[in-house]
Formats: sequence, C-alpha cells, structure tokens
Amino acid sequence: MDKTDTEYIEPTTVVTNHARLNSIRAKRIYVYTVEITNADARDEQLKDTQTRIELFAKAANQSSLVFDGREYAYTAHKLLNWSTVSVHSANAEFAHTAFHIALHLHRTYDTQALFKDQSPKETAGTDDLDQYSRGMEFALDSIIRSTGAYTETLDKQHGDDKATGFSVHWEHRASVRVLRSGVYVAINAHARPITNVKTVADLARAFFRGNPGPAGPAWTRFDANVRGLRVCVGSTYVVLNGLTTRAHRDLRINGSSIDEYYKSTDSLDSAWPCAVIAHTNTPVPLELCKLEPQLLPRISGWQRMKLMAQSVLSPTQRQHMLERAVQHVQKVCAETPGVSDFGITVSSELARVEARVLPRPRISLGSSTFAQLDPHASWTIDRQTLYKAAHIHKWAIAVFCSKQQCPESQLLAFSKQLIKTAHELGLSFDESKPQITYAQTNRVYDTLHTLRDAQFILCVVPSTSVSLYGEIKRVAYTQLGIHTQCVNIRNTKGSRTKLVEALLLKINTKLGGQTTNSFQPSEPTLYIAADVCHTTEIGVSVASFVWSIDSGQTFAGTVVQHPKRQEIIENMDVLVRHALRVHYKHTRVKPVQIVYLRDGVSDSQLGDVRRIELDGLMRGCKLVDSTYEPRVLLMIARKRHCTRFVQQSSNFENCVPGTVVTQMTNHNGFHMVAHHAIHGVSKPTYFLITHNTTQMSEADIHNMSYNLCFAYPIVTRAVTMPAPLYYAHRLSGKGRVQINAPFDMLPYFTVKKNAKAKRAAEEDVHLVPVHHNLADSMYFM
Repeated sequence: MDKTDTEYIEPTTVVTNHARLNSIRAKRIYVYTVEITNADARDEQLKDTQTRIELFAKAANQSSLVFDGREYAYTAHKLLNWSTVSVHSANAEFAHTAFHIALHLHRTYDTQALFKDQSPKETAGTDDLDQYSRGMEFALDSIIRSTGAYTETLDKQHGDDKATGFSVHWEHRASVRVLRSGVYVAINAHARPITNVKTVADLARAFFRGNPGPAGPAWTRFDANVRGLRVCVGSTYVVLNGLTTRAHRDLRINGSSIDEYYKSTDSLDSAWPCAVIAHTNTPVPLELCKLEPQLLPRISGWQRMKLMAQSVLSPTQRQHMLERAVQHVQKVCAETPGVSDFGITVSSELARVEARVLPRPRISLGSSTFAQLDPHASWTIDRQTLYKAAHIHKWAIAVFCSKQQCPESQLLAFSKQLIKTAHELGLSFDESKPQITYAQTNRVYDTLHTLRDAQFILCVVPSTSVSLYGEIKRVAYTQLGIHTQCVNIRNTKGSRTKLVEALLLKINTKLGGQTTNSFQPSEPTLYIAADVCHTTEIGVSVASFVWSIDSGQTFAGTVVQHPKRQEIIENMDVLVRHALRVHYKHTRVKPVQIVYLRDGVSDSQLGDVRRIELDGLMRGCKLVDSTYEPRVLLMIARKRHCTRFVQQSSNFENCVPGTVVTQMTNHNGFHMVAHHAIHGVSKPTYFLITHNTTQMSEADIHNMSYNLCFAYPIVTRAVTMPAPLYYAHRLSGKGRVQINAPFDMLPYFTVKKNAKAKRAAEEDVHLVPVHHNLADSMYFM
C-alpha cells in the first residue's frame, strides 16, 4: 500500500444526477422486433429512422406500443391480433412506395427481477449484471428515451448571442441504469448550439465574424456547417448538402441565371457560393435559405470555445436544472401514451449517496521540503526547488521564421528569463547565451542536425501548424534522438513567468528530472498504462504502452501500429517482457506486483481485455522467467460517462478533491473526483477493477489511484486521472509522428479528394521505433 500521512477516510454525503426508479406497475415487458420493408424492392429493410418512426406511428394508430425508432417495440400487454400492415410515407422521397410493417415477439421480461439484489456476483465475464438484467435495462431505457429530450434555455447570460449564430439550449435525456444500490433514472445534460439567425447567409456572417468575401477556399470550412441543415426555400422545406464551389453569378439552372430563376426581391451577393439542395443538387442563394431553430450539425473552433464558455453552470444552477428535468420525467412517464401503461414511478428527488474523502499525500520537493497543498489540491513552486532538477550543459534555439517576425533581441530576453526562472527552480544552465539558428519551415532536418550536440533544442514556431510540429517531432524522435520543446512566437514576447515555469517543468521531465515525489509503494511495483489513438494522420490506429522505470515517478514508453479502429492490444507479451527488462535495468529489482491501468475500453470490450491483454501480460512475465508470477491489478479508467456528484451545504458545491463513491456502479469499481474543477461541475473518473490478485484492499486501491493523480510532473495540482494514463494518452498522440515519411507529405495533407489514392499512399507509411537516445526517457512530454 502507498504511504500517506494517515489512513483515515472522512465520510460525507453527495448528491447525484440520478433519481431512483421506485416501481413499475406492469408485471411484464413484451419486446417485439419491428420489420419495415419496402414492398417494391424485394422486402428491403427501410433504414431512415425518421421515416421508420412516421410509418410505425401510422400503423400502430392508437395502440399502446412504444417504438424505439430502430429495431424494437415495447408494450405492457401481449399483442393478440397484430398482422402485417401496409402503409405509405408522407416523405416526398418515398411518396409512391408502399411499406410492410410486421411484428414478432422477441422476448418477455419479468419487471420484479429488477428490484432484487443487484450486488456484484462472480460471473464468467467481467460484467457483474447478468444478461437478463442487462436486457431489461435496455428495454426500460428505450421506453423512457422514446418520450424525447427535455430542452430549456436559461437567461441571456448563458448563451443567446447573435454574433455566434446560435443560442445555448440545455438538452436533458433520461436513461435507466441498474446499479448495485438499485434502479435509477440518470439525467444527462448537454449544451446544444441551436440556430438563432434568420437565414444561412446570417449564419455565414457569424461563422466568419463579418463579411466572408467571395467564393473560394475559405468557404470550404463553412461547407460542413451547412450539411444537414433543414431550411425553407419559398414555401418548401429542404435539406442542404453543402455549398457550391463556384460563385452565385457563375451558376445556371436550366439555362437561367440564379437571379432569373428565383426572381427574388432580396439583395443577393453574387460573389458568394450557393447552398446545394440534397437529392436534387439544385443551387440556392444563402439569403433565400430561411432557418428555423435547430441543432447546428457542426461549429468552428472559436464557436466551440464560445459554446463552452456560455455553457458553464455553477453546481447550484446545474442541480436546479436537473430537478426540473426529473419533474419532466415524472410527467412524461405518467402522461405519454404507451409509456404510461407501464406505470413507471420515479422519485421526485435526486439520490443522495455516501462517499468518502481520501487523505492527501505528502508532496516532496527539493531540499527536503514539502509542498503546501491548498483546499483545491494544488500547490505553487515559487521560491522552491524541484525534487530532482536536470543539469543542462548545452542547449540551442531553432527559429522557424524570419528575424523580422522574431528578432534575436526578443529571443535573448526570453532565454534570460528562462535561465533566471530555471535557477529559482534548481535547474542549472551552463550556457547563458544559447546558439540561435534561423531556418525555413521546409529545412527542419538540416536545422536540427546542425544543432544535434545540444541536450535539448527550443523550437520557436510561427503558428500551431500540425505539419510543422509533426515534422519537428518526427525528425527529433526517429532520426536524431534529440529532446525538443516547441513554443509559439507570441509566447516569447514580454514577461510570462507562469508560461516559462510550465516550459521548464516539461524540459526537466524530458531530461530525466522529477518535479515532485508524491508516494512510495510499500513493495516493488511495476506500473503499466496503455491507450489506443484512432484519429491519426497516417490512417492507422496507434497503441501506446508506458511503464515505470523506478518507484512510479519516471516512465518510459513505446508505440505500436494497429489496424484502423482496432482497440485491443494483441502483442502484450512482447511489450511486457521489454518493460520488465528495462525496469530491472534501472532498479535491479524484480517487481512483486504489477498495476496495469487501461484507458478507452467500452463494456463490450471488457472480455477481450481480460482474454487477450491480461493473458498476454501473464505470458510476458513467463518469457522473462518461467517461475515468475507477480500479483496483478487490472483497472479500466473511463471519462466518457454522464455521472456527476455535488456536495450540499447551504448551496450545492463541487466535491472536495479526493472524494470516492462506490455505490453508483454496476461493476466492481468506483468513481473518484481527484481534481478541483476550474469551471462548472467536476467530472469524476470511473475506475473498473476487472482483475486483482494483489494484497491491496479497496481502500488501498483508492489511495494508490488518488496519489498517482498528484504525480503528473508538468502541473502543480492533482489531475483527473492517475499520471500513467496521461502519459499513455500523450504518447498515443505524439507517437503518431514516429513514421518513415516526412510529416507534411502525408496523404492526409496532400491527397484531399481521391480516397483511393489516399488509401494507396497510406499503405507505404508506417510507424518506426524511437531513436535509442530517447528510448528510456519521457520524450513524449
């Protein structure tokens, strides 16, 4: 177990975003499969969801059936006289098509089984709930979701801004969850951008923050925002499918110009492109596309920032909003036709559950001092030295822009501030004036090669260009084996103490230094973490694998190329054997236990993780020594969930960092709020314990997880997940640049339209190992 000041865990009570489902009057739920087939196309299944819902509503008429819009219909009473029905759609696309609707009994559920003991059981898989309860949970969830979302807007302070082209609407969707402590209805709240302008032309002005200018490449960014919008042209409602590449004045419809065809009295900008109507591919001026309030299919980067800023709610505001959503759920369950037949009753109050607050670790700094933690689980490093500071003999600056953009005097002033702050933190620079080299962005290798004798190179870049950053890292990681730190030109101007401190923490970590020491395991332990990144420029998935090379403060890592979208890591035995050898090289101790942390795994993949990755881990240990059998803890960490907790005193407040809740799970796991939320309501991390042969108790695992959240070396606060998971996430992102081709020449950047040519070019691109100079370092930080 990890050492802390005290083993005391303070009890507390938290309020969730779940309301208890008290009872279901209906004794059974009858589930029917729904087949909607095209009578004119050899009984081909209809796939369009909206049309399926429309046709089923016509066929069901006044019956008590509840349709999920996809595959199943639900009822509280068994159907006795349903026969195949033939109906027509009002959708113009299917106006002359007849559809056959048939129902077949799929399964029957006994609702009382839900309210039996749901405590975790030992099962063949990793899921503690049996398949019967899972199926009934899905059925109830579909029934309640069929009532639609509850939407509300708050005051104008929270998002009615014409300048952005949208207003912020809060959408609440209810979902049923069968947990250890009972059956609940979870309220998931999401901020949605809803259009608040009259025409697509107004939306374009908001998107470009002014006059967009004539048709050209700039409009391609707006094209995605238009696709899928439902607009009214004249008196007809249509769906848009993007923009034309040519200007309004250069287009013709049946030989007539756009102005002649539409005969509009509105002022039309002939230099702009036109919108394209789906199915007919007819161009229509943006000024004539009238908008009704609807969800924007896509927004730009700055609009997304506005949405995030406008959607920040205090814990009190959010909880009051959730309480109103619960009242709405009660109402629709009692009044919605079909749903009311089930007699579902939901508590009017959000559930309160017991929680515990973990003790904070002692954070060791340099000179045998300790960090003073504030109530937000953060500390400062002002006038304090790092636990282990790096010694920098030689460094250099590579500037990928002109002297006019970034004068040498500006760089010298910045380097002076860097060295001054480094001295305060305990880092030593032997050179006060580094070598400064100006270079063009297409001469990355030549520039870094001339500076290869430096311990690290500070790369000043003119923008956040992905291709330039990727090429710098590719050359440094795979060809030269040099540590690099990129910084934007604008950040070298003026005095930026906090930014310089953050840069130095990264540099110190890359060069083998250590910011703090937050814990020491009581017995030799190997910490392993893994993640898989699917969004890469090389068209494949990248798996990252990191492991500790000391007591858990310093890590090394490697990346593995995966087929696209493959989540499970198949060659675990080789990776674990390598990790054990490197760990032993640095510590000269064989680990007694292994803690394996895994990110990004869904419920459906849990069995594969245990069957493939855990078994591979065991085989890797046997490859080192046939008699070696360390104790193993496997934990899955998730951030993609909708569970929230707040504390209530006079008002609702965010949970104290270190709060642990064990009741609101359906697995052997727990939720933990390790960090302090800067804005809004803090989001807990969900930990799922899928395998544990160690001697650690539940409290030991909680403390270990919390202490690891203080070990992330480039910040001075507790983070949301254990530091090894952050390392794996960073490496999966940085590892995608470890390729055999220039980063800016990848098909992702050079082949835009021809998908076949893009796939062919991607076949020649693959990952390569990191340079041996960086192999056992945290170069990915």
